Amino acid sequence: MKNKWKFLPLLLAGLMLLGGCGSQSGEKAQSGKKTIVAATEGTMKGIAYMDKDNKLTGHEVEVLKAAAAKAGYDIQFQTTEFASIFAGIDSGRYQIGFGSISKTPIREKKYSFTKVTHYYEPAVFAFPKGFLQKHPVNHVEDLGGLRTYLNPTKGNAWQQYVEAFNAKYPDKPIQVTYSDEGWAAYYRRLNSDDGIDVLKTNETRLYMLSKEYGYQFDFVVLPQAEMDKVGKLTNPNTYFVFPKTEEGAKMAADFDKAIAELQKDGTLSKLSKEFLGNDYSSQENYEKAHAKK
Repeated sequence: MKNKWKFLPLLLAGLMLLGGCGSQSGEKAQSGKKTIVAATEGTMKGIAYMDKDNKLTGHEVEVLKAAAAKAGYDIQFQTTEFASIFAGIDSGRYQIGFGSISKTPIREKKYSFTKVTHYYEPAVFAFPKGFLQKHPVNHVEDLGGLRTYLNPTKGNAWQQYVEAFNAKYPDKPIQVTYSDEGWAAYYRRLNSDDGIDVLKTNETRLYMLSKEYGYQFDFVVLPQAEMDKVGKLTNPNTYFVFPKTEEGAKMAADFDKAIAELQKDGTLSKLSKEFLGNDYSSQENYEKAHAKK
């Protein structure tokens, strides 16, 4: 008889544990909030990076947290390699991709994007320190013959620009080395004048690299008309990426509404100044900030 009941305490404990799990799940369902996963590299200082406590933070991380709260979503974050962000969206593992991602024609065919920007900053071309004294760059054609590195993954905005440039100017193309080293390694090479003459980036990233690692670069901002000679492939606005599905489009619309509210109440400006050192929350605010310089 004793043997018959000796497992009863374990059985009751198991039932209590299951009951607890069911209760937690029910509470989540009752909240009415959908849990979504946002993916980024987590290596971009100022934008999305690991802090001293190994927690993900940065301008875009905090914008997403604030927007998700307004839009009624529970948001979780995962870090991964850049190419895996898009692969994860394709597979349904991630619902949002971010990390200073540009909206390009190729990407728009496959993904939904927010329409309201949360970050505006024109592209700059960066070069090793002292490079422009020997090789001035005043027009986009002046990039011909220079060396750069590209990730072999299709869809990268810089890769699209270089390939379009080389198709337009085949007699003097940009010289490409394909490497999966990643952007951190590309900037190290550019800083040390090691096989790279030019990268397309932005002044925020250059500022962060200078502050964090002491890197020093020459850089030039070309007018948008010059950039567009190659094609309308550059966009100074940054957006969040979603699946190109009915659900993805709804999420993008929800975040658009939330971001517009964050723009209106000053949250975007506050977060931009906190993490990026200036107001990049819109074209108007960017131009105001730079007019004061």
